[in-house]
Amino acid sequence: MRRNINIAAMKHIPLFLLFLFLALCFNNTLGYAQANEPNTEQGNALAGETLKRVEDVMVQQEKRKKALAELVRKPLTEAQQQLLHQLLQHTGTLDEILSSAPYLAYLKAEVGKAYKDFPAYVEAMPTPKQKIAVLFSFKKMLPPKTKAEAISIGTDYYFKLRSLLVKEPDVVVDMNALIGFQTKHLMDPLMAIYPITELAAHMSELTQMAMVTNLEAQMSTEVFHDVWREWLEKHGSSEGLLRCAIATPAEFALVRSCFEDTAAFEKWIQTSLKAEDNSEKKGEVINR
Repeated sequence: MRRNINIAAMKHIPLFLLFLFLALCFNNTLGYAQANEPNTEQGNALAGETLKRVEDVMVQQEKRKKALAELVRKPLTEAQQQLLHQLLQHTGTLDEILSSAPYLAYLKAEVGKAYKDFPAYVEAMPTPKQKIAVLFSFKKMLPPKTKAEAISIGTDYYFKLRSLLVKEPDVVVDMNALIGFQTKHLMDPLMAIYPITELAAHMSELTQMAMVTNLEAQMSTEVFHDVWREWLEKHGSSEGLLRCAIATPAEFALVRSCFEDTAAFEKWIQTSLKAEDNSEKKGEVINR
């Protein structure tokens, strides 16, 4: 078994520990359900298999993250540039500008549904279309025998975790908070749909569900945040936000829905998500 975790994946260590916690919880539940004494050799084999699966998934996730970042950073098309020019001529708040006819027409063409204004689109987050897209994405990444109901639970958890990561970015280094959140919104619902006697047969897809949903949520949050931050730094606040709304309308509205107003949303974009950076800044203030 390989024991050296890819260096690029080291920042996901809190989630790595969370996966192991989940596996242990499932394993303990199985232990109580079994009439015979726990098989130590079998348990060690399960732990080794879980470690290898975690490493493999994390390495693949780094590749997916790089590909997503490259996709998001694609330059605006000519039509998108023209829309940007039109929107820059409008005055008012960001919500008002994105509620103008040119953007709403563009949004309808992009997402396949008309909205009366941009706040209405934000209010609809996550949309059924977004949920279906994530669900099918998970279906491709999980074992074929994974129950449809389990994938649906994973999809709901993914969007809940996206919101948590936006509102409380430091949660990735708070194991107690992560464990409590995942237990309530993923582990308990998953275990509720499998009879105790069937858990052993489904251990693989359950632990993989935890890995996939957690890493996908953190990856998406980080990629879009970092690219948007680059755009605001390069083009300024007004144009930068409009570029975000044009290039990534669904993600932009999804994350915008986590905030009460645009000012708080903009502040989030401009703030580093790296817990170590934020900790260093707090330390500097304390030491002064």
